[in-house]
Amino acid sequence: MAITATSDGFKLWYEATGDGPAIIFPSRMRIEHSAVGAALTASGYRVVRYKPRQVVGLMEAEDESGDPWKPTNWTRFPTEVEIADLHAVADAAGVGDFVLAGYSGMAALAGFLVVATDRAAGLMIGGFPLLTGNDYWLGCVEGARTAFLQTGLRDKADELHMSVLLYREWATRDDTAALAALKGPKIVWYGTVDGEPECRMYDYVGGSAIARRIIGHSEALRQAGFEVIEFEGLDHIAGLATADVIAPRLSAALAAAGW
Repeated sequence: MAITATSDGFKLWYEATGDGPAIIFPSRMRIEHSAVGAALTASGYRVVRYKPRQVVGLMEAEDESGDPWKPTNWTRFPTEVEIADLHAVADAAGVGDFVLAGYSGMAALAGFLVVATDRAAGLMIGGFPLLTGNDYWLGCVEGARTAFLQTGLRDKADELHMSVLLYREWATRDDTAALAALKGPKIVWYGTVDGEPECRMYDYVGGSAIARRIIGHSEALRQAGFEVIEFEGLDHIAGLATADVIAPRLSAALAAAGW
């Protein structure tokens, strides 16, 4: 594990392992993406995981990384800041071009940011309905933030502030052409019961119908150059946690795309 400082002095945690073509995972917690990252490292990739600024202070203690900052001071999503942070981590890890990757909420961040950096050769995300579903997630985070404010839980409401800004901006964009223009690997993976009643996170992700949305838009994804990988019987948790099942197919797809 290592720390790098950005141009404005903000400290970011990151971990880089392996050699070969680079894959960068923004991660909310230091364990997130670790199993699939280790499997990809064993397959010959340089895997970098880091904690983006927008989630600093959420979900786990920071110890030496992170700095006091007020995300609620922003009235629009700080894309330029997040891209500068991503590039700072890539530079610190000795990475030039990379495939940006993520799962679930971090898949959303990767999908949002990938069109804003010229260093991302491709995109590899799971458990998130790319090119659809933004209306659901915008309503979800705005509704939750409003509910927290109305019940006096401002700290909880503030935790959702960046997500609200992200989905508000994303809802105004059509990234199809920019995603299609990516020259490297483009991969979306999902479990077939993600967002279905038997999904272990159904209370949280059920309304987003993740698997059904991806299936319903699979042709649009393929037309944009994506390989859509289905994992039969996996729910939202297993779609990332079963690295022994997921990683070999992801590695094969990356290799087939020349990465």
